Amino acid sequence: MSLPENRPVAGDCSRPIRLTGHVDHVDVATGEVRRAFISSDQPGGVLHVRCNNRRASVCPSCSTVYKRDARRLVLAGLAGGKGVTDTVVEHPAWFVTLTAPSFGPVHSRRQQGGKSGPVRACHPRRGTCRHGRPAGCHERHHAEDSRLGSPLCADCYGYGRTVVWNALVPKLWKATRDATESAVAAAAGLTVAGLRRAARLSFVKVAEMQARGVVHLHVVVRVDGPDGPDSAPPGWADGDLVADALRGVIGSVAVPAPDPDAGTLDATAPEDGWSVRWGVQVDIRRIALDGPTDVSRVSNYLAKYITKSAAAGGALDHPVRSLAALGRLVLAPHVRRLVETCWRLGHDPAFTAALDAALGRDSGDVPRLVRWAHQMGFGGHWLTKSRRYSTTFGALRTVRRVWSRTLGAVLSGRVPVDAFGRLDGDPATVAVGEWVYAGRGLYGGNTDPPDGAAGSGADVWLAGP
Repeated sequence: MSLPENRPVAGDCSRPIRLTGHVDHVDVATGEVRRAFISSDQPGGVLHVRCNNRRASVCPSCSTVYKRDARRLVLAGLAGGKGVTDTVVEHPAWFVTLTAPSFGPVHSRRQQGGKSGPVRACHPRRGTCRHGRPAGCHERHHAEDSRLGSPLCADCYGYGRTVVWNALVPKLWKATRDATESAVAAAAGLTVAGLRRAARLSFVKVAEMQARGVVHLHVVVRVDGPDGPDSAPPGWADGDLVADALRGVIGSVAVPAPDPDAGTLDATAPEDGWSVRWGVQVDIRRIALDGPTDVSRVSNYLAKYITKSAAAGGALDHPVRSLAALGRLVLAPHVRRLVETCWRLGHDPAFTAALDAALGRDSGDVPRLVRWAHQMGFGGHWLTKSRRYSTTFGALRTVRRVWSRTLGAVLSGRVPVDAFGRLDGDPATVAVGEWVYAGRGLYGGNTDPPDGAAGSGADVWLAGP
């Protein structure tokens, strides 16, 4: 049994995951077990499920769904809905952009007066660097210039510090969160314990990979009452106290780190290492929640970064397994050198141990920088949030899954019930699944697979692009 031609599978996913197994329904009261679903009844003997990849270059369908869910997650924390009370719109919130420091001058497109203004010269400087290359660039780059983000002199650029900074961004963000809570408490005349009894700081954070190969963070910070979005924040939170405390923390917080470029870039680096800090370009703006347009603008702005790839064209959408595999990829010289730097530093046992110590956790079997070389060393999550900010991806997917099953049952003229005849979702029934990974791609064979060997013999498995 093969899939009908043009039949959408797993929401039209480009690279669906194939699973074999079954789902049993268990009666909570009696413990009786009944088989509700088995994959052997499906084409090819497998169940196709979404890959749920966020990157548009890997799977456009799943990327669209992920982006929509991310928008709903952010929107619910600002305007309510999805289990969050509507009164949250009255809670003070700020939009914060945290950037990386400079690791050397790069080609950039600068416009006077914002994105609609005239383009200025890239780096209007004279002279040469110590390697004999021009210290400036007088061109006015267009938006699609392939040189954007690449250094004016690759030998002057701090590639080692770049990948280490990316690797330590999660630790730097945690230090920022902890220090912000202490700073807000001090400014409000409270202890940290007292602050937690009076207010709660909630956030959602999105990471964006810049053209120069470093991560920037876009964060929404919201102040709630002690019980989260259901409780009103204290009166002092409505002023500039939180923003001023956050601004002071961002300018001072630092995480000690091993310096991979010590002795090669400058002679003033401290002997005991180097500290990872935020860049000087920091933007903190109060979110004016005057209507749905303002809220949607923020949520759309954050959601658009979720589906971006680390490198243009999606060449680095998957881990780089070897230097030979890296050599076969079509990459810009700057991006290639960042990946090579991750491999070089990752295979230095002493440096890997020092980096693990800075992060406070062990790399495991594969050195951290090698594992995340395809992301220029960044191994954090692209979207994270505090527990009480809003709903979760899992909750959104569960609602969509129930709605899909219900709609399918209604269109086929039946009532959606479980194996015991109860309405789907009845708390008296618990679903227990047992699944085994069987591969990726669509089953496209014209013959039934042999017993116990789904996908073998004359079957054809269609991998996604």
